[in-house]
Amino acid sequence: MLVSTLFPDYKDAFTSCKSFPSRESAISWLQMISSANMFVLVTKHSDAGGIKHRGMVKIACERSGTFRGMSQRVGEVKAAKLVFTPRTEEEEETTKTQTGTKKCGCPFLINIKENADSLWYVTVLCGRHNHDPAKNLDGHSFAGRLDTGEQMVVVQMTKGM
Repeated sequence: MLVSTLFPDYKDAFTSCKSFPSRESAISWLQMISSANMFVLVTKHSDAGGIKHRGMVKIACERSGTFRGMSQRVGEVKAAKLVFTPRTEEEEETTKTQTGTKKCGCPFLINIKENADSLWYVTVLCGRHNHDPAKNLDGHSFAGRLDTGEQMVVVQMTKGM
């Protein structure tokens, strides 16, 4: 197995021997650690559990996975640009704009599981990112979210017109 020295392993920062009383407390602890390390974590998969099985949450880096919104038309336009063929006005109108993506296939993955004692435990499956940490989180999609206190202020202001 080839280990990259270009990007450090953050497994130690997210490894904890403590248990959490709720799923939300475990996730908020992870969010706190990730923002201190200038990464944003998102929920990749979640299962609340039930009678026969316990709950679990998979937390991944927001840059994990690949962008899936690319249409076939954009690929054709790229090929047409490489050949330098002029496009008609109809092609100009139907061409979708190509957008960038922050997805880069980051392998970072954390598993949060509920045990029989109804406590939640954090396990780091892969602690390595394949990208640099953000320089700052200003203007970032996750950092721009309102917390519960800010949401209540918005509700009160809306009711008060």
